[in-house]
Amino acid sequence: MIVLQKFNFILLLLVLLCFSTNILANSADRDLITEAGKARVSLVKELLTTNSFEKETLNAALFAAIRRGSKEVTQVLLEAGADANARSSNSFTALIQASMDGRHFVVEALLAAGADVNAVAPDENNVTALMMASQMGRHEVVELLLAAHADVNASRSDGMTSLMLVSQEGHRRVVPLLLDAKPNLDVSLDNGATALMIASQHGHLSAIYALIAAGANVNAKASNGITALGLATRHRHVEAVKLLKDAGGK
Repeated sequence: MIVLQKFNFILLLLVLLCFSTNILANSADRDLITEAGKARVSLVKELLTTNSFEKETLNAALFAAIRRGSKEVTQVLLEAGADANARSSNSFTALIQASMDGRHFVVEALLAAGADVNAVAPDENNVTALMMASQMGRHEVVELLLAAHADVNASRSDGMTSLMLVSQEGHRRVVPLLLDAKPNLDVSLDNGATALMIASQHGHLSAIYALIAAGANVNAKASNGITALGLATRHRHVEAVKLLKDAGGK
């Protein structure tokens, strides 16, 4: 009976020890993610020194650091084993997230660590880092991605390219960067719309001018027969209409 009681007592101690260890581990995981999200470099380093973390926790902390925009914490976590190509729950890679947020210093760190510049997010229309940076007007990030050989002609599931996205938004500092990368100017969506048509529909004069100067077909027709000039006219973009007519638009 005494032996059995001792055995049961030892077993209980082992269970409690295991439970306590899990609690401490979970607490450390939360602390690492929290401190990474607050860009507290010294505390992140201390936690990494005094604890052992699973890859999943390191990656979660990495995304927290990226959203905060901390290059230093990002580098520390990458050196500790976080995956430069980690994905969030929406399938964004770390690089896509940083590019969308315009964290160019973080983008530099991720690219240096081997992040795939042309990775796509399958749950988000197959967007790439360059597409998100272009759409959001992150010109410094666009420069970095193009220098790292991002595919300027890659397209989303719906056919939209980086050039189409920036033509839609009209980001003046991004359009010339993409044009310098020699994209396909006249690639079209299923409905026949080109980047110039998209820019014309939205009345973005700087994009229209840059596309025409780069050699975009000013008289390309969509599947319904409408041209860039027709779209500018329909949406009453008077200055765009003049610009397109001056370029020979019909």
